[in-house]
Amino acid sequence: MSDGPDPEALPSRTDAVAQALGHALADQALLARACTHASRCGAQASTADKLRAANERLEFIGDALLGAARALLVFERFPEADEGQLSRLRARLASRAILARAIERLDLLRHCLVGSQMGEPWPDSVKANLMESLFAAVFLDGGWPALRIAVERALAPFLDDPESGRDDPRMRLQAWCLEHHKRLPDYTCERSGGTDHEPRFTATAAIAGMSASGSGSSRRRAEATAAEELLSTLAPS
Repeated sequence: MSDGPDPEALPSRTDAVAQALGHALADQALLARACTHASRCGAQASTADKLRAANERLEFIGDALLGAARALLVFERFPEADEGQLSRLRARLASRAILARAIERLDLLRHCLVGSQMGEPWPDSVKANLMESLFAAVFLDGGWPALRIAVERALAPFLDDPESGRDDPRMRLQAWCLEHHKRLPDYTCERSGGTDHEPRFTATAAIAGMSASGSGSSRRRAEATAAEELLSTLAPS
């Protein structure tokens, strides 16, 4: 197993999280675990090692907490919105892409640790999991009031700017699918060629019997291309 987080880095990490999310965690071991992806533990790490040092359990509780926290955020922020409008607003915050953008915007990724085998840029799924883990750590350390503040700081900008997902075809496809079919699109993605240094991926986006494919140098880019292709069929400009 590789070394865990450098204890000397914890004060700056604590300060950064406090500034970004509004809560200074007293439990620095909890914060270190929230910021450590399981890949950091190494291929030979046991399940017990990962449970002790990495964020997988925190991801679980963070994901569950976010459902209620997102609903409360839009409920309080938009007092004149009806149920349908609230559902659409909540859906705007529901994607892994938004969580990934949130932790990027807060500049917290530089305080997170992943395995050396993970190339850059990190996948949105990893970024989103780290954001969920940080929310869980804030809740476990400071309770629901601290979590409400953290979620508002991280996600409210994506409500205040309705165009926040405008440049991400996946977000635009998600919004279209929720409006017209009340469900999210399905994605499949697999490596389709290239080299270790320049891989190629092919993704397919599908909804209601319609599908389109796209390729790219990462899973995110392949999915974005597929989403753009499907949108051109579903909602031509």
